Amino acid sequence: IFIHINDFNMKNLKLQLSIIYFLLFVNLTKADHFIDLEIISSNNHSFIIQLSDIKYDTKCLLLNQKGEILYKENIVSTDAFQRSLNLTELPDGTYEVRIEDEYKTLTTFLTKSKGGVIQSNENKNIAFKPQIMLRDTQLNVSLLAVNDEELAISILDEEQNIISEKKLSGGINLGQSYDLSKLNSGYYTVQLSTNGKTYNKLISLK
Repeated sequence: IFIHINDFNMKNLKLQLSIIYFLLFVNLTKADHFIDLEIISSNNHSFIIQLSDIKYDTKCLLLNQKGEILYKENIVSTDAFQRSLNLTELPDGTYEVRIEDEYKTLTTFLTKSKGGVIQSNENKNIAFKPQIMLRDTQLNVSLLAVNDEELAISILDEEQNIISEKKLSGGINLGQSYDLSKLNSGYYTVQLSTNGKTYNKLISLK
């Protein structure tokens, strides 16, 4: 018996396996965990952000078209969260709701017009953050690039001299391992750049 798997299902299967691999790699307690985000609209310039199953400290933000933060709230681990926001004093246009924790960013867009606020579409975009693991002198860097992101990796010494540079692309699981045993003791900065953002992590070698 031959079972045919079409390209779409195969792509989804590969993506699901990649997500599980990545989440296990960064030692998450639940490999298939995602925050459930719902936007509840009303007709008086208001809407409700509804979140559930928040496992990690999370930021909830509202941004305008210029990327300026209009609202920000830190949320601790909880089963459910709701926040009602009113955009009466703001101009018509598109606004971004961003939910962010240590491992990923979830975004969706709203449109304010004609006295109401509606979700621009029901799609929610997820982007994972690059992860760093240091065990003794073994450094591992990884990124789950579900949106075909590139990852630029730089390692700098205490005087901000670049001692290693590398760019990764062309796959869902981007990763690089480094043996730092030949470096002198001290502090080093691991700089990761992807999707227009830069993340700096200070590490210590003994």
